[in-house]
Amino acid sequence: MRSEFYGKGKVQIAFQGEAALLRIDAATTQTRRIKGLVADFLRKEVAHVRAGFQPFEVRIWTSEAEPGRNHDVDNVAKAVLDALNGVFWRDDRQVVRLISEKFQGERGRIAVLVRPLRKALDPVDLDLGLFDL
Repeated sequence: MRSEFYGKGKVQIAFQGEAALLRIDAATTQTRRIKGLVADFLRKEVAHVRAGFQPFEVRIWTSEAEPGRNHDVDNVAKAVLDALNGVFWRDDRQVVRLISEKFQGERGRIAVLVRPLRKALDPVDLDLGLFDL
């Protein structure tokens, strides 16, 4: 069963179980703007969510409409994680899996999937075997 997005304006959110999906129609190279939009929205519209203590995973997709307006995936990720502090988690140090991708699309939009991890991540040997992943 899919949830509907709610919220008016450039930021909207949908919930499905413990997972949340944010849609941000303000993909801009100004990450302060992204952080402010998301943080303001969450303070007003998502006050019922209580920050958890468990580890989380976050996946971010950034769609760019104009080829010359590149977004650094690391800057977008940092702005989003900072905006979500105190809402889904106490501190973004609780995010143990982060994937941030960008692609060419019809419009500038950012989607953010947030969900708690129920089990610890398996350890990985940090050697040349990583080329085989």
